[in-house]
Amino acid sequence: MIAEPEPVEYVRVCDVFGTGFFYIPGTETCLRFDGYVRYRVGASEDADGWFKRTRVRLNVDTRSETELGTLRGFMRFQADWGNGDTGSNGTITNDGDVGIDQAIVQLGGFYAGYTESAFAAPWGLPGPARFGILHTDQGGMYADQQRHQLGYIFNGGNGFFGSIALEDDNHLGDTVLPPEFRNIGESDGYMPDVVGTAGLNQAWGAVWGGVGYDESASEFGARAGLQWNVPNAPGSSLRLGGWYASDPNAYAVEMPINGLAEWSLAASYHHQFNPQWGAEIGAQYMQSFDDPAFGDDSDGYQIEAAAIWQPVANFDIRLEGHYYNQDGATGEDDTWDGFLWFRRSF
Repeated sequence: MIAEPEPVEYVRVCDVFGTGFFYIPGTETCLRFDGYVRYRVGASEDADGWFKRTRVRLNVDTRSETELGTLRGFMRFQADWGNGDTGSNGTITNDGDVGIDQAIVQLGGFYAGYTESAFAAPWGLPGPARFGILHTDQGGMYADQQRHQLGYIFNGGNGFFGSIALEDDNHLGDTVLPPEFRNIGESDGYMPDVVGTAGLNQAWGAVWGGVGYDESASEFGARAGLQWNVPNAPGSSLRLGGWYASDPNAYAVEMPINGLAEWSLAASYHHQFNPQWGAEIGAQYMQSFDDPAFGDDSDGYQIEAAAIWQPVANFDIRLEGHYYNQDGATGEDDTWDGFLWFRRSF
């Protein structure tokens, strides 16, 4: 007797968590893949030739509903091929090695794992509160770094949001602080840094603020931002923001060329002319600490601008440039860089 074939279980669309999710066959877990492939060529004032970078990014997002809230696991795999620094995202020294750039587990509002610092890009909060004020890909200076962390997030139906995070200060990520300000390896390495964020996100735009306490330096940084969505111009917005640091610490933003800023102000505008064309321009001013190691009370600014063309869905071409100026900077007082990229998103 010939056995009956097993019934085929086709992949089902999962629309509970938004577009792109599908049920893993035989489970109630929803899965989504997204990411991009990008080629970028850049130049800078100090370059002797073009800098190239090709990046592959794959995000894996799994979610399911439980009696304690949504259970989520997020992983980001990334690989870069390049021959140097293009002015943003650092210098590439590897050749296509795939690494796990982020990994987060979340249940309800609680989350734990490795991702951007909650001071620069709070996990799970609305887009306007994440990264710098400037609309450009580089985003200006905003104390960008990645850290291990434990946290809790809140997203209310009325638009209010907030988070509290404990960050591991033994993992410095991209911070520019020298070791003498971190006390790495001493007993205070057991104590985490603390970051809090709160804000409001509605149809007109968003407003937010946050504070990060650097336990090793016993100092703090603060930031605040505002986004106004321009009426009758879908996709267009104006952003204003500022940062302050009580003394050099991990939550002080960088100066345009070298050093750390005591305070900084930024403004940026993105205009979407039509679904295919957009442009943005922004500027950021910084005042350094009165300390030779962190800028010696110098001031500086940077200007960033970009033009974006999306000829077809999920494909964009971006031309972006940056100019930096800082009085009393180590080395040159001003410099520039820029890039052109081609990106296929999915």
